[in-house]
Amino acid sequence: MPAPGPAQQRQGPGAGAEPDGMIEVEAAALSDPGPRRSTNEDCLGAHVPTDPLVRQRKGLLFALADGVGGQRGGDVASATAVAALIEEYYSPSNHTRIEPALRHAVQTANLRVYTLGQQRAELRAMATTLSAVALAGAHAYVAHVGDSRVYLWRDGALTQLTSDHSEAAELVRMRLVKPERLRDHPRRSVLTRALGEQLIVRPDFLRQPLQPGDQLLLCTDGLWAELNDAELTQALGRCAPAEACRALVEAAIRRDCSDNLSVQIIRVQSVALEADAAPSRNGWLSSLLQRAMG
Repeated sequence: MPAPGPAQQRQGPGAGAEPDGMIEVEAAALSDPGPRRSTNEDCLGAHVPTDPLVRQRKGLLFALADGVGGQRGGDVASATAVAALIEEYYSPSNHTRIEPALRHAVQTANLRVYTLGQQRAELRAMATTLSAVALAGAHAYVAHVGDSRVYLWRDGALTQLTSDHSEAAELVRMRLVKPERLRDHPRRSVLTRALGEQLIVRPDFLRQPLQPGDQLLLCTDGLWAELNDAELTQALGRCAPAEACRALVEAAIRRDCSDNLSVQIIRVQSVALEADAAPSRNGWLSSLLQRAMG
């Protein structure tokens, strides 16, 4: 599934009256193999339904995956995961509600990667991270596995919405390692969860209320390991999404990074009123418990 290009794009309802439940955004994405890699194992994807009713019910979907380094078929794993996620999320046979549809789509993507690895010897043990954001009404619905990240930028402040599934991140949560040591920790890239490793995956889910002017940033560890939060915040605050994508990738390349680099930025232009705008308390309870225990 093709990702939005580096040029600025408006994604959402067109000019004229907007049906209830619509959200409008400007989005851009950019991926680069990096100065030390000959192949790119990252994959970016986005989908905006052309059917207004589907777009109203399911919203817009953005995804990013990073094939596990050192494993055969990392590029196949990431591309398979993103394609399967988008296909299943919008499948007519999937749930009509966003939260269960996203959960089911992530499990389907995991099964697709796992099965392909079992069927082909050259792809055995392939795996990938996966971070996905569905935007509908006035909310972002986030699904996450691995150490790619999703950030929220609001009024000049940056918040990391996802938690890294890595050995180094676990040490930080156990207070055995200081947070500032995470970016250069030797166990930073050793994942504790990845898509495609097992028959069933345990993703994190959350629902984030949105307001006009908010920005969501999805990126792989190749990018966030090179750039600190202040640099991410500055780029989001001063640039349009396409320009910010280019600025961040170029900044990481100048530091001679050793990994692939991918980033996707979504700026919220307008949100729609929803019948149920209260925070989710049932379907996403597992994520809240995981965060409380973390």
